[in-house]
Amino acid sequence: MKKKRKSAHAYKLQKKTKNSEKPQTLKRIVNTFLVVFAAVVLGFGVTQFCVQTVYMTGPSMQDKLRDGDEMLLNKMAYRIGKVHRYDIIAIRKIGSDDYYDIKRVIGLPGDTVSVVGGRLVINGKQVDEKYPFAVINSPGLLSEDIVLEDGEYFCLGDNTSNSEDSRFINYGNVQKSEIKGKVFYIIQPEERRGKLTNGY
Repeated sequence: MKKKRKSAHAYKLQKKTKNSEKPQTLKRIVNTFLVVFAAVVLGFGVTQFCVQTVYMTGPSMQDKLRDGDEMLLNKMAYRIGKVHRYDIIAIRKIGSDDYYDIKRVIGLPGDTVSVVGGRLVINGKQVDEKYPFAVINSPGLLSEDIVLEDGEYFCLGDNTSNSEDSRFINYGNVQKSEIKGKVFYIIQPEERRGKLTNGY
């Protein structure tokens, strides 16, 4: 019995199918590259403009925050909203490179801040003693009234006995441009994980 020969038409179809595998492979490689590239760009964008992790260094914010705490920083908070009194913020002082300082906003533009008889006074009213920074033993610049100009903020560490902050001349008032975002969530340690609030 004679074997049937493949028609020329069938041969052409088979040859075309084999050659079509190369464009499909190239397409998969290109798609994979685009997905990876998009993920990198998205990750960079989120870190640069939205949210990133920051770390607490030192005891200046105890007991709200502790040395070594890992937290989330909302970098969009003050691009679309206002800085509020008692917000916990990340500050990058001019000339400090990539180092973030974590402090609490005490005074807002237009406020008058001072310490009278060891008590923190804002706009003529003593701050409630429920706040750990209400009693200050080392007033520094707050021995006299500090009047904040537009775009200036007065910041303290909660642990005022062990904090370098706006009370001292080498730190001074914080400029709006130096505020890099709002610290809003503790990631680590796990037992204290959760959203940060201004209340005590």
